[in-house]
Amino acid sequence: MKRNGFTLIELLVVIAIIAILAAILFPVFAQARESARTTGCLSNLNQIGKAVMMYIQDYDETLLMKRYLGQTCLNQEYGNTVSTRSWKHVIYPQIKNTEVFKCASNPLSRSYDEQGGCNTTPEPRFVRSYFYYPPFFKSGNPIGSTAWWDGHNYQLSSVEYPANSIMLGEFKDYYPDYGPWMSFLPNWGAAGANWSSKHRDEKRANLVFLDGHAKMTHWSQSCEPSNPNNTNMWQYNPSNPNDITGGNPDIRWLNTFCITLRLAP
Repeated sequence: MKRNGFTLIELLVVIAIIAILAAILFPVFAQARESARTTGCLSNLNQIGKAVMMYIQDYDETLLMKRYLGQTCLNQEYGNTVSTRSWKHVIYPQIKNTEVFKCASNPLSRSYDEQGGCNTTPEPRFVRSYFYYPPFFKSGNPIGSTAWWDGHNYQLSSVEYPANSIMLGEFKDYYPDYGPWMSFLPNWGAAGANWSSKHRDEKRANLVFLDGHAKMTHWSQSCEPSNPNNTNMWQYNPSNPNDITGGNPDIRWLNTFCITLRLAP
C-alpha cells in the first residue's frame, strides 16, 4: 500500500530536530548580530573621533568644550534649562550625518540627549550614545569657575599621555559629557548603570583616546593607574586625586565613579 504523507511520529521527530537546531543557532545569530552592532558602534565613534581631532588641529590644539554658553532652552523631558549647543553641534558640519552619533546596541539610542530634548534646539537634534570627556581640572581656569567646569581653553598640550587618555566613549545618559563626577548626579541610577552601550559584556565600552585611536576597553582598565605618573585614563591619580593641574582642590569624589563601577553586578 502506497503512503501519501508522513506519520505523526515522523512529523514530531522533524519538529524536534528543528527545535534543537533553532536552540543551537539562535544564540549564534544573536552573538553575530551584536558583534556587528559593536563593530558599527566602534566605527561611528572612530568617525566622531576623527572629526574632533580635525577640530583640534584647526583651533591650534584647543579641545572642544562640552557645552557652549549663549542661547538656552527648556529641556521638555526633564524640565531644566540647558544650553542649545554641545560639542556634537560643533563637529556636525564635518560629519553631516546624525546616524553616526547613534549606537545600535544602546537601549536608549532612541532618546534625545540634553540639547535634543529642547523644542528650540537648532537642527540637528542628537540622541544618546556617545560622550565627550573634558577633564576640567586640566583647563587652567580659576578653580570652580564656569570656564573651569566647562573645560574652556583645554589644550592638547596639557595632556601628558594622549595615547592613554579618554576623549570619547559610549554611555546611556542624556548629558553630552561624561566622567567620574557622573556618579554624584541624581539620575545616575544603579552602580555602573550609564556605562557602556549594553554590549554582551556590559562592563566594556568603546572608547576613543586623545591620540585618535579607538578600541573597546574594560572599565577596570580606565580606573587603574596606567601611566608613568600613576594617573589613569581619566587623567588623575586615583591614589592622590588632589594632585591636579591648576591647583589642589579636594576632588577625591572622582574615585566614587570607579568605586561604583567596581560594585556593579
